[in-house]
Amino acid sequence: MTRMSKFSALLAGVTLASTLVLVPAAQAERSRQTTVSNSNGRTATATRQVGAEDGVVTRQGSIQTGQGYGATRSRQSGYDADTGTRYRSGSTTTNSGNTVSSDSSASCADGVCNRSGSVTGPNGETAGRDVSRYVDENGNYVKDTGVYGPEGETAGRTVERDGQGTKTTTATGPDGESSSRTRWVVVEH
Repeated sequence: MTRMSKFSALLAGVTLASTLVLVPAAQAERSRQTTVSNSNGRTATATRQVGAEDGVVTRQGSIQTGQGYGATRSRQSGYDADTGTRYRSGSTTTNSGNTVSSDSSASCADGVCNRSGSVTGPNGETAGRDVSRYVDENGNYVKDTGVYGPEGETAGRTVERDGQGTKTTTATGPDGESSSRTRWVVVEH
């Protein structure tokens, strides 16, 4: 009799666990609002809302004053399992209508890790940076960095380490001119 009741409890637990695994994740959300005021009668209200659904986290918030000043902000982050990419994006908009947005992503595949990010200003001007890290065919660790500005100008820097104490840095400016510098680290026993 005791054996049967333990088996029944175990079976019920397994069934419950299976049911919990099969049920899709529900949307989770929480929000908060805070209002402050000073002795002059000026007030400011801040709201914040955080939600998560299917691995994507969304944050929205705003700060508004009684005098009409303020801004709203939205952020989203998540992971794309199909491409193996982590990403973040967001924007901030003032009450006057000016918006600044940003995007970034990071991924590693086939021995190469990439990270990129950009910022777009209120007039549509965009600046950003791309970084790649990998080990080349000679076994050297390489870090390539490229930056670009709102006028289309670009610059780059490549750092290469051979694992034996040699580090070579090559920088390329917006005018296409390159300069290179090599450093050696000697370890004496």
